[in-house]
Amino acid sequence: MNELIVKLRILARAEVTLFKADAQRKADMALLAAISIGCVFVALIFLNLAAFFALTESDINSRAAFILTGANLVVAVIPFLLRRRSKPSPEEQMVREIREMAVEQISNDISAVGDDIASVGSGIKQLKAGVSSFSSGGAGALGTIGPLLPLVIDLLKRGKG
Repeated sequence: MNELIVKLRILARAEVTLFKADAQRKADMALLAAISIGCVFVALIFLNLAAFFALTESDINSRAAFILTGANLVVAVIPFLLRRRSKPSPEEQMVREIREMAVEQISNDISAVGDDIASVGSGIKQLKAGVSSFSSGGAGALGTIGPLLPLVIDLLKRGKG
């Protein structure tokens, strides 16, 4: 039973480690998404400035704002590309393998316990069948042993006393 408890602890620690790694990855993804959204908003501001300068016929300022808009949109795309390339680390992959191995071992142990329980159940059925055959088939023998039982009990009590 101690082996099963150790395996369950390994499984629990692996699950906690994977949960932490997954939470860290999601936090990193959220940060990259926030950076992208911020860059898109800055690009939108520069697009509005470019449109304003184009309407006021200030070509130099308009071109500069359009260039900054494009640069900000490019910077906004970079975090999304980084998010797509994010993969589990080798350590996380190793923990996943440990978790799978622990789950396999635990399921093997549980099936072994199930087999043991089934064999105990069949042993009890055999015992029950033996007792019922003795009491039903051997009623004559039980009838002859019955009157001797109080005598045997009295002898045992005297032997102890």
